[in-house]
Amino acid sequence: MKSMWLMIVIALVLTASIQAVSAEEPTPMTPVMMGWFNPAQAPSEKWDVCGLRVDLFYGKCRNLTGVDAGVLVNHATGDVIGLEACFVVNYVEKDFTGLQVGLVNVVSHQVSALQIGLFNGADDMSGLQIGVVNHTRLMRGCQIGVVNVIENSDVPFLPVLNFLF
Repeated sequence: MKSMWLMIVIALVLTASIQAVSAEEPTPMTPVMMGWFNPAQAPSEKWDVCGLRVDLFYGKCRNLTGVDAGVLVNHATGDVIGLEACFVVNYVEKDFTGLQVGLVNVVSHQVSALQIGLFNGADDMSGLQIGVVNHTRLMRGCQIGVVNVIENSDVPFLPVLNFLF
């Protein structure tokens, strides 16, 4: 009798989890996103971009694969693969792979990229940072700049050139 109840409970749990997974809607995707500032953009920030995103003042999307071009702020709440070019700020909340060019480039998680700017920041960097100030917690690569900080290094600060492999 106990094994019968156990089987019923397992069946109910599996059924509930299958329904929960199937209830999730896929993230909508667009090949082009244009905007002045969020929320004055088309489509909304809840979309993924696979192609080109052009922002004038502040643009926001989930994930982006392709080219992200802007004037003031490019912001992705998910992962980005490709080129981010913005005069002022490129900000990625998750992982970034590719090339970031802007005055300020910040990635909250893992980076496999080349970052070029006045300030380049990353949590976990694999690649090259070229800027006036470069900062990362973990590094597999090189930094070229006036202030170079690699937190997990035996020598965390070096001017001009800092590296850790």
